[in-house]
Amino acid sequence: MPTRKLGFSALMTAVYSRLTTHALTLTYAFYNSVPVNTAFPYHVISKPMGVRSAAYETRDTMAEDNAFQIDSWVDKTSGVGDKACADRMNNIIQALTSSALSITGYNAIYLYLDYSDIMLDPDHPEILLRHGVLRFRQDMSPV
Repeated sequence: MPTRKLGFSALMTAVYSRLTTHALTLTYAFYNSVPVNTAFPYHVISKPMGVRSAAYETRDTMAEDNAFQIDSWVDKTSGVGDKACADRMNNIIQALTSSALSITGYNAIYLYLDYSDIMLDPDHPEILLRHGVLRFRQDMSPV
């Protein structure tokens, strides 16, 4: 079996690559660290988490279950209400789940949406800022 390693970097690279090249999300702005004064709307790929930090093993597979979050920030210039944020979130879900991610050094076993929510950001009521949250889980095994 391969040596145990942490797959966060490879996973985040695969997610960014998919979202910045897929037809549904090609025009969206994605960041890991948002530059100062960035205009809305934008999306942040962040919070990689090892859901099961101890790898799980079967007879022939050593795998890990990782989670990551995508935060969508959409203001009223994109549309009033939750619809603009929800539409963008739906496109992100479709882009990520349309086919298996290509994760360097890993086999992508299964990716699924674990959690979603849209909130009105209370810190910026004057711009009606929507904060959409998508949390995905990716099972993956080293090659």
